[in-house]
Order: sequence, then C-alpha cells, then structure tokens
Amino acid sequence: MGHFEEMYPSRFLKGVTLLQPQTIRIVEVCGQVELEQDDGTKKEKVILLYKDGGKHKEKPGEIVWNRTNSALTAAALSEVDPKKWGGRLITIHHDKSVAFGAEKKGGIRVLGSPEMTKGLSVAIKMPRRKNPIIYQLVPTQTKATTKPAPAAQDQPPTLAGRLMRCKSLREADAINEDALATYTGDDLAAWNAAYADKLRELAATVTP
Repeated sequence: MGHFEEMYPSRFLKGVTLLQPQTIRIVEVCGQVELEQDDGTKKEKVILLYKDGGKHKEKPGEIVWNRTNSALTAAALSEVDPKKWGGRLITIHHDKSVAFGAEKKGGIRVLGSPEMTKGLSVAIKMPRRKNPIIYQLVPTQTKATTKPAPAAQDQPPTLAGRLMRCKSLREADAINEDALATYTGDDLAAWNAAYADKLRELAATVTP
C-alpha cells in the first residue's frame, strides 16, 4: 500500500509518503540554500542530503531540514556539529502532530537512530508556545524485542490498553495525542516513558 503523492514526485521527500519509519544515511547537510516559496519570494533553507536502500541508493535524496529536526539529529547522534553527521544513520517518520501555524498538517520528524543504545527525551522550545514540545527518540536497531510497553500505574486503562495493543506508528501517534491532552506532571512523565518503549518496540523492525 502506498500514498497517491508518490505519483507526483518532487525534488524533496514528502512526509506523507513515509508510511512506516525509514532509516537513512546522511550524506551532507547544506545550509543557506535559496528556495522559491509559494508566493514567488525566495528564502534560505537548510537541506539534508541522504541515501537509503531504495531509489536513493546511488543518487542522494533531499529533505528540507528545519531547526527542530537538526536539534533531534544532534541529540540522536550525540553530535552538535552538522559537518560531522555525514555517514551517520538516523530514522525518520511522518509525525501527524506537526503543526504549520494553527493547523496540524503533519511533517517529517526524526524518530531515533540505530546508533542509539537507549531512549532519550528531547525538549524543543517553539516560538509563541509557553511549554516546550517533548520528543521521544528511540534506538531503531533491527534486533527484535519482546518487551511490551509498560503501563503507568495511574494511566486510565483505555489509553494504556490502546498503547499496548497498537501495531503501527501512526496509531501510536494518535494515542499519544490523546495522552498529551490528558496528562500533566508525573502522569505525563510516566506516559512518556511508556510511549518511548512502545516506539522502540515498533521501530525494531525498521531495516537500515
């Protein structure tokens, strides 16, 4: 099963075509690339060049790489210098919660890396938002795991049960949105730990 957007190829990878997490190898990160916007004006963007095991096995693909993904990449690789990212592996996915303005349209986000040995919470401060967005980065090595996602003791059974039974990253993202609107404080911290374990379980089948 694919997405109709794949019939309309463009220069840059479209997030909606990532129907499952995909591990890519970074080739290079290029800053100050001038791109034409929808209104005809030009704006400088950062572009990530990558290779994968598919159509970009030989010729690198391109992704418009925003500040959030740069911060997540730096955390996943434990390296803040983008000049040292070449040859490193990261796993990306389509995150439906990514907002453009007031509307959630979804977008590409870093899920983790096969090079990680343990999960990591990363707080990203966004403009005009009181609280940072918490992202859960997970190791995406291919070794299967049988460890189920633990449920926090104070979680309502509906959310905990849905998380334990879900079989896809998209379903987990939808459940997480409900949890983020429900939990605060220690309950949210417990949920984040359970959610990170579930992401690790789902990502374990991703092939670099």
